[in-house]
Amino acid sequence: MPEGRSDMDLSYFTPRVLTGVINLRPVKHDLFTHFFRPLDPKPVDVLELQTSLRGASLLPSITNYDGGTLRKGEVLGVDYVKAPRFRPKRGFRAADLLKTQKGFTPYDPRINPVERAVADDMDAHRDDIDRMVEIMCAQAAVDGRIDLYDMIEGEVVKTYTVDFKRPASHTVILSGDALWSNTSADLLGMMDEWDLLIQEDTSGLSATDLILGKNAWTAFRRHPDVKETLDNRRIDLGGLSPRVGAKLKGVWNGLNIWTHNATYRDLEGNTKYYLEPDYALLLARDADSVIEFAQPVDVKCEGPAKIFAKQFEQEDPSGIFTIAESRPLPMTRHCGWTVKAKVL
Repeated sequence: MPEGRSDMDLSYFTPRVLTGVINLRPVKHDLFTHFFRPLDPKPVDVLELQTSLRGASLLPSITNYDGGTLRKGEVLGVDYVKAPRFRPKRGFRAADLLKTQKGFTPYDPRINPVERAVADDMDAHRDDIDRMVEIMCAQAAVDGRIDLYDMIEGEVVKTYTVDFKRPASHTVILSGDALWSNTSADLLGMMDEWDLLIQEDTSGLSATDLILGKNAWTAFRRHPDVKETLDNRRIDLGGLSPRVGAKLKGVWNGLNIWTHNATYRDLEGNTKYYLEPDYALLLARDADSVIEFAQPVDVKCEGPAKIFAKQFEQEDPSGIFTIAESRPLPMTRHCGWTVKAKVL
């Protein structure tokens, strides 16, 4: 709060101020977002999606008299996709401002109820948007595509699809003796086979991480191939947040081993897993996977921003609304960077 301002009015909360505030709030991303690199926002509505599959080619050797060799990029295909749009909105009435926050007295002059309510809204908007980014990153990694939905006239309708063209061979369903519940199943051999598949379809990138659903993790840690060789004593959390670091179980066969059992509710109220309990996901973190941000669609948005925010006042009944908008899109250029396997 600026010095000397004891009664902050709404005119202080301009779109520029709120946009700055919400972009500085703590990020609530989780594990899947950890494998995507956020880029600076762009002043565009449509984003370019490049996908590459086995695209590297040999560079010819030339003589001293030859000119340079014209090279083509290793891009398999280029698509143009409109960035999705998320715009959470919250409102609070004048009566809400009279409510006392836990731990504070209503007579404390340092606590401005409008300032407190707006700050709470910014955190809530940020949570909503970060959760959607995590869901989209999970879809891109686990399924090789992103599907988004809207509620239209009481019906859930798919409104948005981005297909990263992951090869069908990168979706594996085990059966019989190969199931991880079978102590004779060759887990080491499977990892080598799937790693070679990733290398083949990403021009040589190796698998680095294995994410396990709840049931897959239980079978994995009990398996003879794992019990004596899972190293959980030298875990390097680096700059990971506690929320993400707690999911790292150790290192095995050169792979970081993660567990994931989180869920979310879809538009119909059904519980969905980011990664189903019986599944494992092998991935290469060195793949070119990023999060692009297009420009929010609002006349008061002055330029590119990861998240834009504003507020406006309503006269009758007296109240205030806050709105945030973000247009993120996780992308991966290496469409063969993951292998999804049903292991139970």
